[in-house]
Amino acid sequence: MFCAAALSASVPALCAALLAVQPPDPTLVAPTEALSPIEQRDRFQLPPGFEIQLVAAEPEIGQPMNLAFDAAGRLWVTHSTTYPYPVEGPGIQPRAEGMDGMTPGPPRDRLSVLTDFTPDGLARSVTHVEDGLNIPIGLLPLGGAAGGERGGATDEDRGEALVYSIPNVWRTAADGGPRTPVVTGYGNLDTHGMTNSFTRWLDGWIYACHGFRNDSHLTGSDGSTLHLNSGNTYRFRPDGSRLEAFTRGQVNPFGLTFDPLGNAYNADCHSRPLTLLLRGAYYPSFGKPDDGLGFGPEMIDHNHGSTGICGAAWYDAEHFPQEFRDALYLCNPVTGRVHRDRVTWKGSTAHADKQPDFVRCDDPWFRPVYVTLGPDGALYLADFYNAVIGHYEVPLAHPARDRRRGRIWRIVWRGEGSEAGEPAAAVDLTRLSADNLADRFADPNITVRTAATHEWVDRIGSTGRPTLETRLSETGPTFRVHAAWALHRTGGLTEDRLAALGSDPEAVVRIHTAKILGDREAWSASDVDLARTLLTDADPFVRRAAADALGRRPAAGHVRPLLEALAATEADAPDDTMLIHQLRIGLRDCLTASEDADEFAVEAFEPADRRRLAGVLVAVPTPGGARLLADLLAPAEPSFAAAEVDRFMAHVARYGADEASDELLTNLWRRTDGTVRRAELLGAAAEGLKRRGANPTALLGERGRDTVTAGLGTAGDATPTAALAAAAGLAADLALHD
Repeated sequence: MFCAAALSASVPALCAALLAVQPPDPTLVAPTEALSPIEQRDRFQLPPGFEIQLVAAEPEIGQPMNLAFDAAGRLWVTHSTTYPYPVEGPGIQPRAEGMDGMTPGPPRDRLSVLTDFTPDGLARSVTHVEDGLNIPIGLLPLGGAAGGERGGATDEDRGEALVYSIPNVWRTAADGGPRTPVVTGYGNLDTHGMTNSFTRWLDGWIYACHGFRNDSHLTGSDGSTLHLNSGNTYRFRPDGSRLEAFTRGQVNPFGLTFDPLGNAYNADCHSRPLTLLLRGAYYPSFGKPDDGLGFGPEMIDHNHGSTGICGAAWYDAEHFPQEFRDALYLCNPVTGRVHRDRVTWKGSTAHADKQPDFVRCDDPWFRPVYVTLGPDGALYLADFYNAVIGHYEVPLAHPARDRRRGRIWRIVWRGEGSEAGEPAAAVDLTRLSADNLADRFADPNITVRTAATHEWVDRIGSTGRPTLETRLSETGPTFRVHAAWALHRTGGLTEDRLAALGSDPEAVVRIHTAKILGDREAWSASDVDLARTLLTDADPFVRRAAADALGRRPAAGHVRPLLEALAATEADAPDDTMLIHQLRIGLRDCLTASEDADEFAVEAFEPADRRRLAGVLVAVPTPGGARLLADLLAPAEPSFAAAEVDRFMAHVARYGADEASDELLTNLWRRTDGTVRRAELLGAAAEGLKRRGANPTALLGERGRDTVTAGLGTAGDATPTAALAAAAGLAADLALHD
């Protein structure tokens, strides 16, 4: 969940510090007694004009983990009184050092639904949908309640939800029916690093975070599999099918959100507190390598004063004043604050601009862990109310660790000058007709219009397409974006309609057109042409979305357009590092899918393009990629630095056939002088062969002996020290003992 141990330059030292049970620092445990919710409410500090209101508290709820609203406007919450110790049972892994211990059974944590809110935010009704869960975190209501002409949802018919409870993601029926597993195989060695923040986006996929130390071998409802180790983000369909990695790396991500352009962001505790996630990118973790392209670009250069950042919500609604919109809100349970970052852009590259803290509290028990935008335009905040700041900072069995209190807060604007005034009235989308539901596609609140899109797809579907098709050209880009996704997901977005959207005057429509292209199962020639056209769009966000789409539908024919776009961006917008990285990811994926190097006329690439391709091919772990890399390096130009050449040599030796490795080594050998440099080159080849599982002595022994002999020389003490050292090191690498 959240973690706040200090960073260390040494990964082993850091891990030891995380896992060791040390006498607690007195600053890590609140020195005060717990306050009642009403007493705590009076201790909050917010910007002038804002008010914080209590939604729910103990004993109705325990310590809240994740929050989510459904289409009827109900607030769902996962909460625990057993964290950090799970209840022993099927699928529970043996505890790690520092985590040993279990909660006496049976499981008793809960998934609850909050309804019937008073004007000042208090939930009059708290219904426990499930009360036999084992540290539940990730949560997503799926609907399923009767709606529209069928009468809308009732207290007795609350639909279905997905909820993570050790060791699976379960589908649970809110009317009390049995729950069934839909994604299985989650590791639970570390209960503060389990899957969380289920977020259903316009494409219908559910995006989620996977956390620290846990090793998961997931199986979806369709038999698809996915291996996740420690920090990652991934996605799956609402029925638990089609598991896919989204990004790799990070340490312990917790909290995920989207902005209106479709950019995904998450919070992480030990890499950076905020990341714009590029599909297919790798991000820093504890000692893990990148994919060969380097890590995805950062958007923030500080950690907000702690390593326990979690929860993230993009504010896109009219209730807050303009100054507080289009910003990211982050939770900091270490310092007891909610932060606000505005985003500035260099092309399509995000940069977080730190703003004054949004929420502070004089009660040191305040531990905000999750924030979400409600359909009323208010922010809802999960307060893991506790004297202890986090997980490993003090022993898990420390007597000050609270296991029964928890609060949910609502933050509203009460000041003057707001265009909207009071929070928006709740609207039960499950009761709206098809046309009225489609009207909500243009709602100024991203939570409402996204929920309306899902509700339309799930409940109205193909029967409503004819009417929606006639409205697709309506004034208002926001409506067109959501209508396009609804038609796409129900099979009604023809090539002609998609092409028209691709030439829309509004950039946001063209951005989502490119994203829809990437989501299509198969491409026609028209789709290919449209994607390549969007790759040259005037708007950098469109170009980034098009690069992603081309990478998701990889083909050798995409390489040249992507390469041209990369060259143009490097020349005209070198600060747009996220666009550059997404273009390189697209090239990586297209080159990975190309099995034969003969698909490319190497001699047709200019030296600068050969450099760009070589820098991408070290991220392509295939024989074809290694063959192409060897071919690209055969000409004398372009020249590369010695470290780059060694990296290329190691890659070809690791992934290529012996023939490709030998040919490259021969070409490089002819252009290399000196014992030291030749020893470095052979050492790189030996490293690659070892990683492949081959015997480097058998393949490199002859050249190795010649190099060692030259290094040792015949001049005794006159032989240069560097050459002697290189010869000795190479002899050891190749086991040349004779």
